[in-house]
Amino acid sequence: MATRQYKPSSTIPTVRLSNSRPFITQKAVLNSLHAQQIFERGYEMCANGLFSLTVVLRFIGTEEQAQAVEGMVDELLNKTLAEIRQEVVRMQELSEANGCETSIGYTNSRTIEIQITSPRSIRFLAIIREFDGLIAQMDALWLACLIDDTNYAIEAYQWKRKILRLAGQIRTLATRAILAARKKENAEIAAEEKESAVLKELTAPVTETSTTLSVPLV
Repeated sequence: MATRQYKPSSTIPTVRLSNSRPFITQKAVLNSLHAQQIFERGYEMCANGLFSLTVVLRFIGTEEQAQAVEGMVDELLNKTLAEIRQEVVRMQELSEANGCETSIGYTNSRTIEIQITSPRSIRFLAIIREFDGLIAQMDALWLACLIDDTNYAIEAYQWKRKILRLAGQIRTLATRAILAARKKENAEIAAEEKESAVLKELTAPVTETSTTLSVPLV
C-alpha cells in the first residue's frame, strides 16, 4: 500500500500564506483508481472554496451572507452523500441476493495524509471515501459478472462527474459570494469617501476677500 503526503495548495484565495491557520491532519485510504482520481482533481479545488466561504467571506462580507451560502453548500454536500450511500445499499443488496463475494483487494491502494483547514473539507473527503466504497461494491459485482463492462464504465463515469461537478459548484458559489461581498465593500468605501469629501468641503473655513474701491482723483 503506497503512502502519499498531500501538500495543501499555495493559492488559497485572498488569504496570505504567512497567516497562521489552524488545521488537523486526516488520513484516508483510497483503494480504487476512480476515488484517487477524484481526490487529485477535485479535493483541492473544493477545499479552497470551502475555506473561502468559512473564513474569508466573514472578513469581507457579513455573517448573514456567509450563513446563506453555507446553507446552500451544506445542502449540496448532504444530498450527494445521501445519494452515494443509497447506491451502496442497493449494490450490497444485489451482492447478497446473488451470493457475491464483496471482500476484494486492490493492487495500488494509497494512504493519503492531508491538512484539514475547514470543517466542511472533512465532509467532502467523506464523500470521496464513500465513493471509494461504492466502487468496491461495483468492482465485486463486475468481477462476479453481475455488471458488464459497459454498464460499469458508464456508472463509474457518471458518479465521478457528479462529484467533480459538486466541487466545481462549491468553488463557483465561493467565488461569486466573495466577489459580491467585495463589490459591496468597495461601493461602501467609495460612498464613505465621497461623503467625507463633501463634509470636508462644507466645514472648510470661508476665506473673506477684501475689496478695495478706487476713487478717482479730481
